[in-house]
Amino acid sequence: MTETVRSAMQTLLGGFRVSQMLAVAAKLRVADHLRDGPRTVRDLARATESCEDALYRVLRTLAAIGVFAEGDGPSFRLTPSAELLLSDVPGSLRVAAEVVGEEWNWRPWGALWHTVKTGETAFDHLYGESTWKWFAEHPAAARLFDQHMDGITSSEAEAVIAAVDFAGARTVVDVGGGRGVLLAAILGRHRSARGILFNLPAVIEVARDTLEVDIAQRIEFVAGDFFQAVPADGDTYILKNILHDWNDDRARDILETCRRAMPRAATLLIIEHVVPPSNQLGPGRISDIQMMVRNGGRNRTEEELRHLLAAGGFHLRRVIPTAGGPEVMEAAPAE
Repeated sequence: MTETVRSAMQTLLGGFRVSQMLAVAAKLRVADHLRDGPRTVRDLARATESCEDALYRVLRTLAAIGVFAEGDGPSFRLTPSAELLLSDVPGSLRVAAEVVGEEWNWRPWGALWHTVKTGETAFDHLYGESTWKWFAEHPAAARLFDQHMDGITSSEAEAVIAAVDFAGARTVVDVGGGRGVLLAAILGRHRSARGILFNLPAVIEVARDTLEVDIAQRIEFVAGDFFQAVPADGDTYILKNILHDWNDDRARDILETCRRAMPRAATLLIIEHVVPPSNQLGPGRISDIQMMVRNGGRNRTEEELRHLLAAGGFHLRRVIPTAGGPEVMEAAPAE
């Protein structure tokens, strides 16, 4: 065993410490306070209503790994990595960092042992109910989660649009499409298309006020439950990061609901990270464990998705890679 290998393993073991420090910096909006230039720790502590000594010790540690830079005073300034913690900048990871520090996100990982031993979803075991029911009872957490999902979709939308030809689409139905970030991006590129955003009532209410007016005018906002029914007669249906939230039985139910609504000539696009072949690391692997402990869902291999689609009444036409984003599985209703 070389010292390099041992050091790398120690870094992996301590990953949770770094994520918690980043979460604190994000919640305190430290990067935003440094937007106009360096500030002393005393100023930052006052601006964030924090303990000066504790804040300094966190920031100097983050600076040592390249997030912020320490100067005299002591003071801190932004680095390229820290700029990703700025709010309202393209590609911002501030909300993602904040979510990492939320108990409802990290606590199920602490119960991974329970899930591995029993197969039970860690979140359900800890909280006594599903993620989705818990979010319905905790609207502030749900709003933060929705913002996080918006951020992920915003970062992936251009890659998806570049990889998929939406030119022939006339009615795009985004099933469980969050607050409409991807749908708005598609309609912004293809002015002749219209969209239907389908989601739970609480999400739809927010989406109406979130999207730009000219885009919102071309969207029909429909509230409902995708286990019961989805809007009919679209020509392109999208399920982005939906199937991986659910086990195979429930995912098949969603597919069957979509199949009942879709004309024979319609196309279904499943957008999520596929689990790569053995010994290859990809976002689908870590996401798979996240789904396992929090939702009871799973990310799937291409072959698993092919079988799931067949069970739901579809056949997989092709898998479309995107530039640095999730894969797009293009499917059609089975004959």
